[in-house]
Amino acid sequence: MGAWGYLPFENDDALDWLDALEAGGAEAIRGALAAPGNGYIEAPEGSIAIAAADITAACQGNLSGDLPENVADWVTAHGAELTAEDVEMALVAVQRIAGEKSELAELWDDLDEPEWRESLDDLSERLRLALR
Repeated sequence: MGAWGYLPFENDDALDWLDALEAGGAEAIRGALAAPGNGYIEAPEGSIAIAAADITAACQGNLSGDLPENVADWVTAHGAELTAEDVEMALVAVQRIAGEKSELAELWDDLDEPEWRESLDDLSERLRLALR
């Protein structure tokens, strides 16, 4: 796993995906959030979906404080493009990635890093706040 930490942007997959965000905007986020689908979630698509969910929460004013500068700039410029439907999709994606059919969950559980799950709990809570 090309990760140096458990936070949304502390892995190669999420950082590489930022080019797609710049090119595709809100549609890139929606595509990333839809990618986990109903089957087994591979680590790269899970990492990207978590990053997209973090951006979605940030666009609703619920920042984690760990956004890369270029992502924070994107949120400022384009945050209004994301809707409550996007927030709901992000919440579902995070729940699926934390579940049993997720390579990321397996990898982080094998490493016995509870901070990863705590970071997902925090992200889920920030998304729920946006729906209130």
